[in-house]
Amino acid sequence: MKESKRKAVSPEQRKREILDAAFAVFTERGFAATRIEDIAARAGIAKGTVYLHFADKEALFTGLVAGLASPVLAEIGAVAIRDGLTGRQAVTLLYDTFVRLVLRTERRHLIRLIISEGPAFPAIAEIYHRDVISVGLKALQQVLSRAAERGELRAPAVAAVPQIVASPLILSIVWGSLFERLEPLDTKKLFDAFLDTLFMPPGDA
Repeated sequence: MKESKRKAVSPEQRKREILDAAFAVFTERGFAATRIEDIAARAGIAKGTVYLHFADKEALFTGLVAGLASPVLAEIGAVAIRDGLTGRQAVTLLYDTFVRLVLRTERRHLIRLIISEGPAFPAIAEIYHRDVISVGLKALQQVLSRAAERGELRAPAVAAVPQIVASPLILSIVWGSLFERLEPLDTKKLFDAFLDTLFMPPGDA
């Protein structure tokens, strides 16, 4: 298609517009059904313009993940190295960050996309694991290792399996996608109950 006449934009702004369009179309149609021309049409540009910035759909997805995840990972990383927090306080802050920046925003659709299409398209699961999951798990492991050293964990072995702590986050996404209209999930109660099973009561550590 021909690009509509409009004020010239910088390469970075154009790239941002393409990524915004890609996110919208991926969310609506899924990764498999989305074509580069669909993204170009949503952005109001020619198909060739997309290829000036991204080699293919996987490159687009990589850029999308980086843009959406960077603010979340920055906050998670800051919590992981913050002094003066108990393990429970740190994990609570991590959960709060997830709710505020993922569960209550459009970012949740990206995780749903990974869950639904990752098995058929391993490349997008690998991208998300490399750029997001592995970074988040490293931060969780830092928090849990310190908690184990201070005797705060009911089962110190949990420090070696940070995926356990991430499980309520995945549950909240899956439940919200499938069952929220039938039975809403109180994520605060879920997280608090899970933390009770994970950490020793205050004063017992």
